This record gives sequence, C-alpha cells and structure tokens, in this order.
Amino acid sequence: MTPPTESIPAPRLHATVAGVLEAFAVPADAAATVAELLVEADLCGVDSHGAHLLPLYVERLRAGHLQPKAETTVTRDDGATIWLDAGLGFGQLAGLRAVELVVERATENGIATVCVREATHLGALGAYTRRAAEAGVICFCFQNGPTIVPPFGGITPLFSTNPLSYAVPTNTEPTIVYDVATTTVAGNKVLLAKKRGDATIPASWANDDQGRPTTDTAAASVLNLQWFGGHKGFGLALLVELLAGVLAGSSYGRTEHTASDALGGDRVAKGFCLVAIDPDRFIGRDEFRRRTDELIVDIRSSERAAGVQRIWLPGEPEHYRRIERERDGIPLPLALVDEIEALAKEFSAPELR
Repeated sequence: MTPPTESIPAPRLHATVAGVLEAFAVPADAAATVAELLVEADLCGVDSHGAHLLPLYVERLRAGHLQPKAETTVTRDDGATIWLDAGLGFGQLAGLRAVELVVERATENGIATVCVREATHLGALGAYTRRAAEAGVICFCFQNGPTIVPPFGGITPLFSTNPLSYAVPTNTEPTIVYDVATTTVAGNKVLLAKKRGDATIPASWANDDQGRPTTDTAAASVLNLQWFGGHKGFGLALLVELLAGVLAGSSYGRTEHTASDALGGDRVAKGFCLVAIDPDRFIGRDEFRRRTDELIVDIRSSERAAGVQRIWLPGEPEHYRRIERERDGIPLPLALVDEIEALAKEFSAPELR
C-alpha cells in the first residue's frame, strides 16, 4: 500500500526550506539557492534528494559540520583546469559555481575540468550536468563521500554511493540527463523507505549490518548497500573515488576516518569533479543537437518488447514529472511534511500548511 502523502506547492516548500536555513545564519541568497535545488529534485521526482534532506542539513549545521557562510575559493586556475575549495559549505553553491566555470572554460578551450575539494552533499547530480548541457556542452559529474559502502566482496565500508551523471544537449527533445548512484540505489532511498514506513525494499538494494542481503526495510543498513551489477558497479565507483576524491585532493577511502578525528565521526567532506566537452570543436553545437535528436527519435521508435508502452531516454521521466508537479504540487510523505513543519515552527520559518 502506498503511504499517505500531502500535495505541497513548490513555492511554498521553497519558502519553508529557505526560511529554516536562514535561521542558521545562511545568507538569504544562498538559502534560496539551496532550497531551489532541493525543491527541483522533488519536482523531478528525485524525492531522495529533495526536501527530505533538510533535517539532515539542519543536523549538520547544528553540529558545525556544514559551514553556513563558507565561500568557494580558487586553489589553482590553469585555464582549462580549475581546482576549487568549497570550505565545507553547501555543496549546491559550490556545484553551481563549478558548472559556471566548466561551461565557460570548455567554450574557451574545447574541453575543461573542474575539481572541488572540501565540498558537502551536492544533492542530485543531474541538476548540474543538465544546466551545463542546456548551456551547450556535454558534461560529466562525479562525486564521492563518507565511507558507508564496502568494496565488492568486502565488509569494511570504504566508499560512498559514488554517484555519476552525464547530460547531453538536445534541440527539441528533452535534455538527456543520466544520474545514478553506483550502488543499486542511493542510500537516501533506503532512508526514505524507512521514513515512509515501507515494510520491504527490493532484494537488490541493501544488506543488513552483517552483510546479508535483505528485503526487510527495518533491517536494511545504509552502511551496507549493494553495488549495481556487482563488480561492474564497484568498478565505476572506484573511478568516481579516484576522480572526485584522489584527484580533487579531497577525502577518499580511509582518509575520511583520519580527517574525522578533529571534527568527530560525522565529518561530511566530499569531493567532486566536472568534465565538459564543447561539440563546437567537432561537428558544431547545432549539428550535434540535431543529430542527438535524430538518434533519440530512432531509439524511441524502435520496435518495443511485449508489454512495453514507451521507450524512455534518461531524463525524460523527470522532465515530464516536473511539468506535472509544477501544476499539481509535490506529493510529500505525511511523516516528512510533519518533520519539516516541526522545523518551520521551531525556527519561525514559513509553514507548509
């Protein structure tokens, strides 16, 4: 049975989230930007990376693990490559700054890479790659994080869910946006299932705290998620760790534990890496978009397997869900509405109801 939900208009949810963040001395413009990215995820149906994260961010602000007024600074700038330090501020702010720079430098140089150290949770990576693609470039994004997932075949947590995303410019078709964790699901999906009170989760999502596969939501451990495709997902996770952690000069593997000593076990440092390619240096942006649309039409018009109503491209479900939710409101689980409403009342922010 589907847990009960309440439909919340996006502007109202945005005002509440921003208001709560401002109570922690987050500047108004920064709070509005973070709220925008969280609500955008909910609009697109990426509920695990939406307003569900607000209580977690509040917890980190209270503990001092998330710096409300941090500035993203340039550590090194060599033109086509830029290294940034986010100062443990909101990942969303560093992410948008990185997108701006990677688009600018890819346009100037044909290709660009921006690595960021000392970031925190970015939210849905597709929000950043999509913005870059809409500006005309092909974009990839990789982010690592705290040690919560064992390597394939192991039981000691060394990796995060290590998500990656790519986005590709189109012409009349919705932008292609691929955004996945290299685990079968993001850990927040398990947390959201617990919050909704779901009795079970799919068999491929998580193990219990002893590393045994489980479908019991209560027994499922966010510290023991399963890799998608087994060793194949783990191989991609390792690539993410190398680019977003090692190359970016941020936390990686066991260094997360070492770096936690001064701040406690909840240190949330992450690294991320953006790579952008300008099609103008090859067949041209307009021709690239035209051919991409042509390929999309070929894919969508393929003969479908029995029982398949439509062949979807990455990013299409989110595109159409956003249109629907902007019109009808965002269906939030009642437990989450109550949780956010309690925070709004505690910090005198605009209330949801």
